[in-house]
Amino acid sequence: MGDNFTLSITILLTGFAVVFAVLLVLIGIIKLYGTVIFNIQNKKRIKKASRNADLPKAQRDDLPEPLPAAVVEAEPEVDDGELIAVISAAVYSMYPSSSVRIKSVRKARSGASAWRSAGLSDNVRPF
Repeated sequence: MGDNFTLSITILLTGFAVVFAVLLVLIGIIKLYGTVIFNIQNKKRIKKASRNADLPKAQRDDLPEPLPAAVVEAEPEVDDGELIAVISAAVYSMYPSSSVRIKSVRKARSGASAWRSAGLSDNVRPF
């Protein structure tokens, strides 16, 4: 019985060691791959910049200007007071005969997972 126990512990520890060794090797391979790709992308940028820098100033002036970055207009700020008024009006229009009173307004929690939301919408959808 003692020999079987020591053999099983030896096999267990060897298995753990092999698994973690392979994981460390995979981590190293992935980091090396990321570094190589990053360096290749940066070399292309450096070559483009150095090609233009080697040209005389007169020829650099003849090169077309780089296009400006796309300008993204900021979304107009929404007045929360207006938004609350619109939501309140919608609630009051749904319950015209009862005395509905809105006590507070707060942002809904967005902690629900996509799977939960899909299940809820699937179960409450009319048949």
